[in-house]
Amino acid sequence: MTARPEEPRTLRVGLLQTAPVFGAVEENLTRIAELHNGLGPVDLALTPELSVNGYGFTPHRETDLFAADDPRLTALVSAGVGVGFAEKNGSGLPWNSCLLTDPSTGTRHLHRKLQPVSYAPWNEHLLFQAGADLRTADFGAARIATAICNDMWHPVIPWLAAHAGAEVLMVPVASMEGADPARIRRTWEVILEHTAVLLQCYVVFVNRCGTDGGARFWGGSRVLGPDGGVLARLGDEPGATVVELDMTGLRRLRSEVPVLAESRTGFIAGALAPDRGSEREQLHV
Repeated sequence: MTARPEEPRTLRVGLLQTAPVFGAVEENLTRIAELHNGLGPVDLALTPELSVNGYGFTPHRETDLFAADDPRLTALVSAGVGVGFAEKNGSGLPWNSCLLTDPSTGTRHLHRKLQPVSYAPWNEHLLFQAGADLRTADFGAARIATAICNDMWHPVIPWLAAHAGAEVLMVPVASMEGADPARIRRTWEVILEHTAVLLQCYVVFVNRCGTDGGARFWGGSRVLGPDGGVLARLGDEPGATVVELDMTGLRRLRSEVPVLAESRTGFIAGALAPDRGSEREQLHV
């Protein structure tokens, strides 16, 4: 008896590129909701890093910090919108967090930025506590993980996410133009394409736009497929778009070209073990 072909499985993802203003929490939430309402049906949608609070390069007011279950976030999060916010931490600095919920199952996915930038002009290590966990979660037809902005500049983080089963990498960002806008855009292009191709995953990159804290942010939100091609792209103004991701095709690719499966994770773990310092030097690890 001939096996029936697998029924195609897709994930509809919305990109919500906003221009939040530092400290204008209610206005920022309203703008996210307006963009989301115009999207049409999606399985999930992603907003930029700190889309609720804005990016001000200074400490957040206590009243602008959110618990993950804050009712001000409920309407968006429960509708499958991934929001970036400064999360209240009872024992120290807040976390730079992203939270979304699968509306069909109630599954929650909370990621706290693992690598706050430790140099000027960002100095996020003085403003935020680093996260301590990298999680994946099932959303609709896919397994997802999140890496917030500078997390992507540390390749081990998306690599670990892919090895934990992530098929779609959500990347909320607050990237400013700086002194050399062309260079920063090109750097992000390389990071995103490298991640998509070598980890055989979809990459959903949502950058903010507008001016905040004296800096200009360049937008350019996009989705890349596992071949590194750009499936959709936004410009430098607020806007939204929807992309349908072919999860059946992705799984076929991973099966036919098992790059992740052939990784020698035991070798890597051993090379980084604390009692192998001299060997690390020999291995140039």
